[in-house]
Amino acid sequence: MSKAASSRAAAVFGAGFSFVVMFFSGLFLVVAPKGSLAKEIDWTLAGLSRDGWEAVHLGTSFLFTLFAVWHVVIHWSVVTNFLTGTAMHPAGHRREGLAMFVIVVFLLVTAILDLPPTAWLVELNEYFKKEYWAL
Repeated sequence: MSKAASSRAAAVFGAGFSFVVMFFSGLFLVVAPKGSLAKEIDWTLAGLSRDGWEAVHLGTSFLFTLFAVWHVVIHWSVVTNFLTGTAMHPAGHRREGLAMFVIVVFLLVTAILDLPPTAWLVELNEYFKKEYWAL
């Protein structure tokens, strides 16, 4: 007798697989030459041009977002328990939630103000685009 498909497992696998592809496509785009140079030298990686990798990255980023929202909706009671607590963990996991929130806000602020560590990632990307691939 076969069981019905698990929407929880589908959400987890969907988020996980799309994240892996999104991670690698993002990494490839960091090291790829800028768009005009990529076209000029006919740059490809694993058979895809920069435009191809941008399409893969955009598509998997969209999928990852959908799967992440689906995952949160399915696990909403777990999320609220993390915030409000349970009999076993009356304080919940507010400290961990606050720590992750601070990290995200920190990276957002450093990106907006062009400060390290986010600025280092931008510089790394610029290095590959403008210096490493310089003709």
